[in-house]
Amino acid sequence: MSVELLDVFPEVTCTQIVLTAILLLLLSVYWYATSYHGVWERAGIPGPKPLPFLDHMLEFRRHGVEQTINKWFQTYGKNVGVYGLHPHRATLITKDLEIAKQVLVKDFDNFMTRYRPRTTQRSFANGLLAATDDRWRRHRHVTSPMFTGVKMKVMLQHIKASAETLTELIRQCVSKGELISVKLVASKFSTEVIARVGFGVQTHAVSKEENEFAHYARTLVNVATRKLNNTIDMINHFVPHVLPLMMKLLPQIDFINRDSDTYFEHIVSSTLNERKEEKTKTGSGNPRDMLDLLSETEVAKDDPRLHDPQSKALSRDEIIGNSTALILAGVETVSSALQGILYCLALNPDVQLKVLEEIDQVIPDGEDLEYEHLSQLKYTEQGINECLRLFPLLTSLMRVTAETRTYNGVTIPKGAIVTIPINLIMTDPEFWPEPKKFDPTRFTPENKAKRDPFSYMPFGYGPRICLGQRLAMMELKTIMVYLLKEFRFELSERTEPKKGVNIEMETIVGFVSRPVKPVEVEAVPR
Repeated sequence: MSVELLDVFPEVTCTQIVLTAILLLLLSVYWYATSYHGVWERAGIPGPKPLPFLDHMLEFRRHGVEQTINKWFQTYGKNVGVYGLHPHRATLITKDLEIAKQVLVKDFDNFMTRYRPRTTQRSFANGLLAATDDRWRRHRHVTSPMFTGVKMKVMLQHIKASAETLTELIRQCVSKGELISVKLVASKFSTEVIARVGFGVQTHAVSKEENEFAHYARTLVNVATRKLNNTIDMINHFVPHVLPLMMKLLPQIDFINRDSDTYFEHIVSSTLNERKEEKTKTGSGNPRDMLDLLSETEVAKDDPRLHDPQSKALSRDEIIGNSTALILAGVETVSSALQGILYCLALNPDVQLKVLEEIDQVIPDGEDLEYEHLSQLKYTEQGINECLRLFPLLTSLMRVTAETRTYNGVTIPKGAIVTIPINLIMTDPEFWPEPKKFDPTRFTPENKAKRDPFSYMPFGYGPRICLGQRLAMMELKTIMVYLLKEFRFELSERTEPKKGVNIEMETIVGFVSRPVKPVEVEAVPR
C-alpha cells in the first residue's frame, strides 16, 4: 500500500507531510477556539470583537474584569455579548433589570441551572447548590422547611451561645493588646453555629485550639494563591475539558479540600448510622438539628422517589453533599460578611454610634436577646444591608439558558450563559446616588419603595435565592448585639486596612468576593 501511495504522490516529501499535518492541526485548533464566536452578532447583541484563542483575556488582564465590564456597559449599553468570560461559552452580561427579572423569576424554568466557573469532584457536587433541573426542585423541597420561623427561634439559642464565646475570644485579644483578626474570630463563630445547629457538635470556639470539626470546616475551601488561581483560570479558558482530569491528578486545584471533604463524608455517614440505630431502639423523637431533618428523608440510591421532583427524598450521597454545602455556605458567608461590616462601622463611627444606641434601646443592659428583638433592630439591619451592598459576597449570578428565547428584543440562544454582575448593579449611580458612599438610610422603607428591588440582591433573587439568608442575617444581627454591647471598633495605623485606606477586594473561583488581605481592626472596651 505504501509503495502504491508513493507512486501516486511521487514528489511528496516527509517535510511536506509534517507541514501539512501541522497546518491541519492549527486549523483544527483555530476552529475549536472560534467555533462559538458569532453568536451575538447573529442575535443582534452588541459587544467587543473577540480575538482568536484569547477572546477578551488581554483586556481583562490589562484593566481588570470589573473595570472592563463597566467600560463595555458605557460603550454598548446594558446588554453586552462577549466570549470567553466563561470557558468556551458565549456570555450575555446584563445589568438590564427587566432581563434580570425574566432570568431569575418570570421565566425561571428557562434559567434554572446555575453556572459555576469551577466544578468540583467532591461531595459538594451532590448537594442543593450544585443540583440542576428536577433534581434541584427535589432538594429544595427537602431543605426549605429547615428555615421556618419556629426552627429559627430554636437556632437563636445556639447562635447566642456562640456569640458569647466569640465575645470572650475578643475580650482575650483586647486584654493582650492584640488586633482583632475578623476573619479568624468570625470563622470560629460561624463554624460553631453550623456545628451546633447542623450537627449537634460543640467546637469550643473560645479556645485558640481547634478541634477536628473546626479545623476541617476552616480548611474546606482550598485557598489557592493568586498565581495558582490565574494558572487554573488559564487552563480552564483554553482547555476546559482537561480540568476535571487534572483535578484527579492534582487534587489541590479542586476548590474543595480533599482531606476536609473526606472527613465530613465520614462524620456525616457515621452519625447517620448511629442515629438510625438510636431511632430504632428508642422510637421517633423531635429533630435535634439539621442532620436529623435530613436523615428523615434518606432512601436507597435506587429508590424511584429520587426521580420525583415533589418528593421529600434524598440518597445518602445527597445528604452528605447537602451537609458539606451547609458547612461551606454557613461558614464562609458569615465570616466574609462580618469583615465588611466591622470595617464599615470602624470607618463610619457616627453610624456605629447610631447602631449602638438602637441596640441599647431595644435590648437594655441586663435584658437577654430574644427572637422578637431582632425585627426591632431596623437601623442595624439597614447598616448590614449597606455593607453587603458595598462588599457583596458574590460578584455575579450566572445561569445557563435552556432554550432560545427573546425578551424585550434581546434574544438569548440555547446554551449561552447569562451573567448578572450584582456587584456592579449595587454600585450603579442609576440606582444608587453617590454609590461609593456608606449610607444605611438607603434602606429605609421609604427609600426602598422608590427603588427597583432587583437593584439589590446580595443573596440572589427568585426561587434560587440563598436558602440560608434568614439564618445569616440572624447571625449577623446577633453578633452586632453582643459585640457592640462591649466594644467599639476603630481603624488605626496598625490595622488592615490602615486608617484612610480602602479594602482591596479580589474574586476567587470565578464569582466569590473577598478581601485580598484579611481585615484586622482595633476593639476598644466601652
